[in-house]
Amino acid sequence: MADYQEVTGDGPVLRLLDRIRQHHTLIHVRIQGKGNPWSSAIIAVDIANRIWQFDELPSAEGHRLLIKERCFSIDTRLDGVIIKFQAEISLSGSDAKGLIYYQAPPPRAIHVYQRRSNFRASLASGQQATVTFVIPGVAMMRGRITDISLGGIGVTFSSWTQVLENGFQVVKSTISLPDGKVICCGLKVCFVRRGTFGMFMGARFTNISRDDQKQITRFVLTLDREQAKRSRLL
Repeated sequence: MADYQEVTGDGPVLRLLDRIRQHHTLIHVRIQGKGNPWSSAIIAVDIANRIWQFDELPSAEGHRLLIKERCFSIDTRLDGVIIKFQAEISLSGSDAKGLIYYQAPPPRAIHVYQRRSNFRASLASGQQATVTFVIPGVAMMRGRITDISLGGIGVTFSSWTQVLENGFQVVKSTISLPDGKVICCGLKVCFVRRGTFGMFMGARFTNISRDDQKQITRFVLTLDREQAKRSRLL
């Protein structure tokens, strides 16, 4: 018996792709027989016109091969569930800022696997990343980021406040990464857990720009590579 559920039909397939887009989930694009995959993100889904678009591959070689071969496969995760499918680009273009994108019709089927997998990348003890925001009339909050994905962050705070609860919206936050890059975006609190030494918060990004998504993509990829190296040394 297959360990996946098959999603078919243009409507259901495109709605699933749009959920991946809304969660800012990293996708891994593999061109058949061409080695390691390249990372990207879905940037637009148009259900009425039955098309979807994903971001430029972070490699001149990957871009050249994709334009040449046109066919590709993708694997990604949504809420920790592995998702895989095959598709073919119909065109490549660029937006008003000159950013390249690829457009494709809906894949014939998407395989949604039953097993779950942790998709957040954890920061090592020597990697300092922080998030800062203001709760109007309450306090300035500054916490240490413990894990990060394209969809959101996990943060520890030394102090605790009742205001931060499930569903709370942070209009503007500033995220400082170890390489000096700064990300500005909104946050939606998914859960809060109080502990002996403070508070842990899980939050999802909101109102995040495409350029900032790319910065996070590169940072998550760096963390993934470092974690893979450490695993091989164990």
